[in-house]
Amino acid sequence: MRARTAATTLLALALLTAGCSSSGDAKPDTAACKTAMRKQLSDAMAAGETAAPGTRPAACEGVDSATLQKYAADLMTEQLGKSLESALPTPSDEPAAADGLTDDCRAWITSELLDDSESIDATSGAQVCGDMSSAELDAAIQKVTDELATEKP
Repeated sequence: MRARTAATTLLALALLTAGCSSSGDAKPDTAACKTAMRKQLSDAMAAGETAAPGTRPAACEGVDSATLQKYAADLMTEQLGKSLESALPTPSDEPAAADGLTDDCRAWITSELLDDSESIDATSGAQVCGDMSSAELDAAIQKVTDELATEKP
């Protein structure tokens, strides 16, 4: 929903600026313009549904409409990438072995198999081994069991 509001804000900015340009001999600061547009987008994203329509930032005076429209498109693409990235699950910092087990998961399974209890605490396993299904966790436990059985004393 915020992305739609931000898109509306930037599109309104691009449309508002399509017919506007200031005259003068001073060369506009395009970097400052894009920075101001980025801040405007960020503010619109934070405001969500209550965001005010975009207007031409003062830093964009003298910047041609085509450049403003390109900046609006660039900023929307940038924001979309950030939104998609934040929506994706974060991979574990610890790389998994070729069999898909992290060192922590393998160590947890080993400790559960070698402790004095008669059962395995799957709740703590879910925390250590990540989002494995029951079948995946059972397969991992069987794999470690087989490895322990074949180890030389």
